[in-house]
Order: sequence, then C-alpha cells, then structure tokens
Amino acid sequence: MGSAVKERILLYLYTRGEGHVRDMAKTFEGYPTAFQRQIKILERGGVLVSRLKGRTRLYGFNPRYPFKTELEKLLGKALAFIPHKEKSKYYTPRLRPRRAGKPL
Repeated sequence: MGSAVKERILLYLYTRGEGHVRDMAKTFEGYPTAFQRQIKILERGGVLVSRLKGRTRLYGFNPRYPFKTELEKLLGKALAFIPHKEKSKYYTPRLRPRRAGKPL
C-alpha cells in the first residue's frame, strides 16, 4: 500500500466502516499527524471521503471510487493473513461499552 500507516487506516476502515483520526492513532498507538497525513493523501486520491458529525470529522470509503469493490476484496484477503491475536486486538470493533466498575 505504500506505507504501514496507510495499510492500517484502510484495514481499520474496512472492518469498522468509518473512523476518526485520533481513534485510529490511539488504536495503533501511533501519532495522529502520521495518520492525518496519510488520510489526506487517500482523500485527495478519491479513496476516502469525510463528513462532519457534530464537531468530529469521520472518514470512510468513497462510494463513488471506481475501484472500491476491488479494494475491499483485496483488504478482505489481506485481513485473512493477519494473525488472529493482532486481528482481534486492532481490527475487531467493540460491540458494547465496558461494564461500569470492571477492571481494565
């Protein structure tokens, strides 16, 4: 994909649908500026689009991107080769919030 951060962004959005830059950086324990830089490149290329939800800018795949289906198939194959431990840590979204008082 050109960079590890770009690959992580695409896989993150593939598994979760949409996301915020700080959430991605926090998930992968990286710097938000590195993620923002790669997202801007992908957005200029037409792969990603953004929308505002309140004051938060969310990013997702551009439904008009001509190679969207091929890209999603490629990401699905790439996700199959990621080790289960890494896949569950980074690419499995939480379905419900943590119970109040539960230890971390």
